[in-house]
Amino acid sequence: MARFDLNLLSALNALLCDRNVTRAAERLNVTQPTMSGMLQRLRYQFDDQLLVRNGRYMELTPFGASLVEPVREALRGVELLILAEPVFDPATSTREFTLMASDYCTSVFLPQVIAHIAIHAPGVRLIMQPLVAPIERMFAGEIDLFITADDLSLFGCNGEEKLQSEHLFSDEFVCVVAKDHPLDERADLKQLLSFPHVGVEMAGKVSTLETVALRKHAPQFKPNFMVAEFSLVANMVAHSNLVGVVQSRLADIAVRALPIRTLRPPFPMPTLNEAMLWHSRHIEDPGHVWFRGVFRDVAAAWLDSRAPDGTQSTPELEPRRRAKLHAVS
Repeated sequence: MARFDLNLLSALNALLCDRNVTRAAERLNVTQPTMSGMLQRLRYQFDDQLLVRNGRYMELTPFGASLVEPVREALRGVELLILAEPVFDPATSTREFTLMASDYCTSVFLPQVIAHIAIHAPGVRLIMQPLVAPIERMFAGEIDLFITADDLSLFGCNGEEKLQSEHLFSDEFVCVVAKDHPLDERADLKQLLSFPHVGVEMAGKVSTLETVALRKHAPQFKPNFMVAEFSLVANMVAHSNLVGVVQSRLADIAVRALPIRTLRPPFPMPTLNEAMLWHSRHIEDPGHVWFRGVFRDVAAAWLDSRAPDGTQSTPELEPRRRAKLHAVS
């Protein structure tokens, strides 16, 4: 510690992430010569080149690549230390939280969360972002909470021991078609697949539960049209012969706004269990504990009362697992 200038830690992180001296300088708002000097000092400190030129680009040395995660974790630890507080008072706090969730969750659940925070923590800021590389960004410390289906395999991940999870609520899937669509409740899977299908492909080509379920019964299934958000499916089917599959709560909202109707899927669909996920680094953080508690309490109140549009909310499809903390593995 005595030999290492801790001021270089941010420069090292920028260089390892950007792999470009100019971009790293812009990230830290310093001049390019200053960043070049920092790189030279880091090379001397570690007795390794860290970054080497390969044609027009620079790449990390094997040792440099091995430093990416440790440096990121070290900086995140410093940030948590700076933000640390013995108690968290939501009424006076001005802390900022970053949340990642699908448009489905943003449409049907987050309005209640925002209403709660606006009343009880008026100075707290909540930044909501779409689902783009959620696992990677959570490990990088860029997001505080991630609301998603509790099946991480949809994101190409079989589980991470440093992620924590807690169930929030459940939903079921329904088919949506135009009001004058020839399909009815008696339709079977073959009849369903005889019509063009609109599917959802979120950023990063994240798989969705309805597509995975359909392919179990029709391996060659491929939607004719793809949209980036669940809330767009109803608009696509409203004036066409398309068939879509969306969450029941989202369909309830769309039915009141568009000339569409819902059908029971003629194939087994898994229950959608929405969970909140966070990195284990936040387990004891008083502010984060409060933040998670807001989602837990709002979900419980929401399920026990009425939906925000005034209709009776869909009952839970399985016993609620409140306050049950477990590692996703």
